[in-house]
Amino acid sequence: MDTSRARSSAVLGCAVVLAFTVAGCGAGTADEAGADGEITVNTARGEVALDEQATNVISLEYSATENLLALGVEPVGVADTEGYQEWVSAAGAELPDGVTDVGTRQEPSIESIRALEPDLIVSDDERLAENYDQLSEIAPVLAFDPTADPELETMRTNFTELATAVGREDEAADVLEALEERIAETGERLAEAGAEGATFALAQGFSEEGAPTIRLFTSEAMAAMLLEEAGLHNGWQGDPDEWGMTTVGVESLTQIEDDATFLYVSLPGDDPFAGELSDNAVWQDLPFVAEDRVAALDPGTWLFGGPLSAMMLLDESASAIAD
Repeated sequence: MDTSRARSSAVLGCAVVLAFTVAGCGAGTADEAGADGEITVNTARGEVALDEQATNVISLEYSATENLLALGVEPVGVADTEGYQEWVSAAGAELPDGVTDVGTRQEPSIESIRALEPDLIVSDDERLAENYDQLSEIAPVLAFDPTADPELETMRTNFTELATAVGREDEAADVLEALEERIAETGERLAEAGAEGATFALAQGFSEEGAPTIRLFTSEAMAAMLLEEAGLHNGWQGDPDEWGMTTVGVESLTQIEDDATFLYVSLPGDDPFAGELSDNAVWQDLPFVAEDRVAALDPGTWLFGGPLSAMMLLDESASAIAD
């Protein structure tokens, strides 16, 4: 997800810790290694065959970087290290020192990537549209589609496919088990606080060309689907784009259900809700503003990530609604 398109330190469950210490939209699961030792991974561009498990991996997308780290794999190269560290701060997803920056996610450096001699390159399919062929000449490329419906199940599937490519299937199972436990624990936490079935609206806010930009997450977006799995109700019913979001102005916020808690993510210094909109009459009159039901989530809560960011979103949202 481009920063231009979308602008927590929660402690992981025991299963995730165990996974670290023990160590395409893909529909279905990756095939078992064949008799010839080949590994087949399902991606948005079809099956990709690997001669062996990859160890020298480059990531060109935040979610892929997060997922590699969740599996205990340190990528040798990452696109936009600065942006990653700004947007993604889930526990276990910290980028180690010394990882090579290979340029922007929009225009990675082919020369830098080639110099690292990767045996695997990972990104989302849309971002690879311009340079897939060039990258494929360097190493096998896994192109995943995070927007395939249903997005939450796609996230789990793509995570599992990547794990197969790097030989970390057991670690992936532990991480996904921890996610399921966190969903259940969040539901219990909400119920104990009398907030089971509570209404939320989830937004991402930033400034674009000097104007506040608001993206609301519909029930087709992975992040909103996750909160619904934990027992919450989505109070925004707008028309979704391919990511399951609706881009709106402040006037459209009046369409959010009156009893919603407004959850949002914005970067420090670029928070339209605390900045440009704070004196806006429409914003001030919204029920969730007037009744103090607005919660800024940790700025590093990446709403397009993998299981680690998902667990962080659950923790941040439960704290905002139940505490």
